[in-house]
Amino acid sequence: MIQALVFDLDGTLANTEMLHYKAWKEALLQNGIAEFTFDHFLRYVGTSNEKVASDFIQSDGIKKSQKELITQKQTIYMDLIPEVELCLGVKDILNRFQEQMRLAVASSSHEKEVRAILEIHGLSSYFPVVLGGDMVQERKPHPEIYLKAQSLLAINPEDCVAFEDSGPGLNAAKNAGMKAVAVPNEFTQKHDFSRADSVVASLLEVDNALLQEL
Repeated sequence: MIQALVFDLDGTLANTEMLHYKAWKEALLQNGIAEFTFDHFLRYVGTSNEKVASDFIQSDGIKKSQKELITQKQTIYMDLIPEVELCLGVKDILNRFQEQMRLAVASSSHEKEVRAILEIHGLSSYFPVVLGGDMVQERKPHPEIYLKAQSLLAINPEDCVAFEDSGPGLNAAKNAGMKAVAVPNEFTQKHDFSRADSVVASLLEVDNALLQEL
């Protein structure tokens, strides 16, 4: 029986992808990389800051550590967070299930970014468990963040449903033994969601009937 709902953040709860792109574009420009197209950025949707940083340090010889480059990008991104808008249906699903289910966030973004977005939209009180990518060793599609979420929720993986907008995120949830609902957006609609237990156009489609079918 489904007892917990676990949400990705970027592209699932909040429309952050364009702001992540702006922040990375500016951070890379400050390090001498003038060309970083949105199509290039899309290759990283569903992965992590660590992946972007390590790739550019390796390929372009940036004279910073991974941590330093991520901090530079994050400083820019944090200033953009007031511009973040929620995805369609977020407050509907949280209000619908907050009394029935345990709710958690499991995001590849760093914890302080996640908490800042939840706070600015008045969502913090919905989530007793909030995990960022800097709180685990392995990044999605590795299941570590979802296994940590279910452990903190004290609910078996098979009784949890994850909501993800990307292929790597969906695979992370499935690799952890959870049910997984894909919520593709304009940036991830071509990802492979063949392992999804259900695919919906938005969180507005999620109701008790859908969860019971999983």
